[in-house]
Amino acid sequence: MMTQHEMETVVLRQRAPEVDGDPAKQDSVGSNGHARVNGHEFDSNTSLMMSALRALLGELEIVVWAIDEQGTFTYHDGRGCEAIGIPRGSLVGKNIFELFPDSTGILRALAGERHHDLSNVGGITWENWYVPVKDHDHERLSVIGLSLNVTEAHRAKVDLEAKFALIERQQTVISDLETPVIQVWDRVVTLPMVGVVDSRRAARVTDDLLKRVAQTQAYFAILDLTGVEVVDTATAGHLLNMISAIRLLGAEGIVTGIRPTIAQTIVSLGVELTSVRTFGTLRDGLAYAIRALADQSGVSDPWKTSNTPGGTKPALRPRNPSR
Repeated sequence: MMTQHEMETVVLRQRAPEVDGDPAKQDSVGSNGHARVNGHEFDSNTSLMMSALRALLGELEIVVWAIDEQGTFTYHDGRGCEAIGIPRGSLVGKNIFELFPDSTGILRALAGERHHDLSNVGGITWENWYVPVKDHDHERLSVIGLSLNVTEAHRAKVDLEAKFALIERQQTVISDLETPVIQVWDRVVTLPMVGVVDSRRAARVTDDLLKRVAQTQAYFAILDLTGVEVVDTATAGHLLNMISAIRLLGAEGIVTGIRPTIAQTIVSLGVELTSVRTFGTLRDGLAYAIRALADQSGVSDPWKTSNTPGGTKPALRPRNPSR
């Protein structure tokens, strides 16, 4: 329950309109620095606090309320009431648990715990603060709460999160398009790389390529650098590591399409590629892989195909040349 002083403050707030029109009841400040409001005397600090509270309740989209230990409203005011069509002060005497059964925050506050949460009432999003308060005898516990209308801010947050999620999905699609691993022949995959290959992108490419080699049981993986503009030391190291990882999976890595400028950079950086099979064009690299498969399988014409009920497919079914 509220103390006598708190009740007087509430009464003064509710009777403020009555005072405004009667000069005899206007607020006044005596020589002792105390303010008199409607016959009640308060010190200047209390009067200032009451004026500030009155201004906040009248201008901001908030609701300030208080309940006793049974959950009965003892105070209810604020401009925020207008958002859900409830008159200011109309909930006084009513039980909060009957009006809002899902009042977890209230239960925690009545247990003596400060609490803060978001709720939705009447299609409005509220940010709530619950403060447990004991009376002067420290026997009975009440709760003072403040609810702020944050509907617009919450809606903007939800929209922003949706946009971020969309951007992440788009980035995933772009990443897949940047490094498409294509199966160009039976047991042969190729990775055409375009643009600048930095360390981050090279690491992602390695993951995608190794997964594809394992899925297709490829014997050859061709890295085509025809569209690559810049290669730094870290990227060259990633390419060598990629070739080594491909070998561990039982396949052979081939590098094609190295530009003259890239070749000069690799040499100047001292990167050793003598253990890596390279070709000038993707066509040459693919021809080598197909011939190697034909040699292992004993097929005289590697381009020969056989017709099957399911369509046309390569006649090659070689064993892994590295085994």
